[in-house]
This record gives sequence, structure tokens and C-alpha cells, in this order.
Amino acid sequence: MELAKKTHNMGETLTPENATYKQWIFRYTFLELEKDLGEKGDITSTAVVPVEMRYPYQIIAKSDGILAGVQEIKYFLCDSDPNFRPRIGEIEIEFLKNDGDLVVAGEIIMTLNGNSQDILKVERTILNLLQRMSGIATLARRFVDKAPDVLIVPTRKTLWGLLDKRACAIGGAGTHRLNLEDAILIKDTHLNLPGITVESALNGAYAAAIKTRARFIEIEVENAEMGIKAAETIKKIGDKEIQFVIMLDNMAPAKIAEFIEKYGNDGFLVEASGGINLENVEEYAKTGVDIISIGELTMGAKPMDFSMKVKA
Repeated sequence: MELAKKTHNMGETLTPENATYKQWIFRYTFLELEKDLGEKGDITSTAVVPVEMRYPYQIIAKSDGILAGVQEIKYFLCDSDPNFRPRIGEIEIEFLKNDGDLVVAGEIIMTLNGNSQDILKVERTILNLLQRMSGIATLARRFVDKAPDVLIVPTRKTLWGLLDKRACAIGGAGTHRLNLEDAILIKDTHLNLPGITVESALNGAYAAAIKTRARFIEIEVENAEMGIKAAETIKKIGDKEIQFVIMLDNMAPAKIAEFIEKYGNDGFLVEASGGINLENVEEYAKTGVDIISIGELTMGAKPMDFSMKVKA
């Protein structure tokens, strides 16, 4: 699994120091806040709460799970350029829990101090982020616990892009490909075009990957015959500077095990994908695959519940 982690887990790079990831944080914090405020702002708080009032609030977990989103909130309200926050003042935050912590209902996650109107403005942006990222991290941990010897990864079926990917990593899973420029993944939508074969696609991908410094080359195959062609082509390429991966898509565990027994680990990693869930992930893990990719990680996660309350 260590080799799979090198190619399919980039969670440690998803920080505000990464310019691309910072853009994703910006999108789901500052831009979401601007959409929420509209042109007139929070007219309820303006009408009800005195402009000079300052009072502490707490973020409290209302369900059990793996916490994720602390890093993003810290950047949003503490570490970002103050010029990004023209409509809210300074808000001091005391973080009582960290990303990756197991929290239970009733635990206080963080305390916010500042102007009450400012804190109320960011309430929903903060809670939405915590709920989604923590929900994904919690589901990822459930999959990892069921198949600890295989690298569990999400697909690119995401709503929140790299934030979803980081949430998976916080839960103990990998990230897979971060975006289209990150790695080469040859799918049926490429192979079904006229004149494109498994052999031509892999050879062309290898030449391109050297130039673009792609992290890995992966090919999706739908049956054992295609898998054999891919394995033979990879073997012919010889000395490989870039890791190859064969993804066995929508194949039964027995077929996957048979393929791995004949061809697996001979110059490439093997990934299983398609229709894998909490009920059958252990069966797929027993086949000997290196990686299991699961769309449900990001598309089926139930949000973890949080609320913001005035500090007692």
C-alpha cells in the first residue's frame, strides 16, 4: 500500500500554502459568504442585534464523527489577508479540536469571540463547511476501518472539489487524481473513439507523461481481455519513470482476483472501481488490489451535524 500512497494520496499538499487549494478554500468561504450576504447584508442581525454588541459563541457537535474543516476555517477567519474580509471584522477563534479528531455529540469544537453581528454573518458559511467536510471524513473512516490494508480513494465525482478530496484524506483515505493536469487517466470515453486502442493510448500517455511530469498513468479496463492487453503493453514499455495503474472497472471480485493472480503487481498497481460500498468493500479488498476507488465517499456522505450557540 505504501507505493499506492505515493501516487494516490496527496492529502498533505492540500493546505493554504498550495495556491490551487487556497483558491478552493476561497471559493467555499469568501465567495459563499458574499452570496449569502447579497447586497444588503444580514438584515435580520442588523435589525435585532445592537451594532456594538460583542458576545462569545460556541460551535458544538450534534452528532458523532471525524472532524474536518478546521484548517479551512482558520484560514478563512484568521490567516487570510484582512482585505479579503471587508464586510466582517476581526473574529478571534479558540480551536478546541483538530482535523481528524473523533468528536461526539455535545462536544465544543471551537469558541468565537468578536462583534456579534460579524459572527452571525459567518455562521452558515462555517457550519456548511464543517458539516460537509466532516461528513465525508467520517464516511471515509468507515471504509478505511473495513479495508485497512488497501488504499481507499475517492473519484472525481465531487461537489466541493479539492475540499472533498482533503476531507477523504483526513478520514484516512487517499485523494486519487486531484484534477485533469495532475495525472493521466485513460477512460472508456477515450478508448471508444475510432482508432484508439489500449496499446496506442498507453504508449501515447507514457510519452506525454514524461513531458508533463504526470504523477501516474492509469487506464480503465472493463474486462480481463482489456486488462491483459494493458498489462502486456506496460511490460513492453520497459524501464518506467512513471507509475502505471490498471483500473478494473465494474468487475466481480472473483474476476479481479483471477486477473491479479496472473498479472498483478508486474510493473503496475491494480485498482478496483465501480459499485463498491460498505457492504462489499471487504470482499474487494481480499482480491489483492492495491487501490479501491469509491464514488460514494464524496457523493453519498451524510453531513455531520453542528450548531452555533451563544456561550453559556
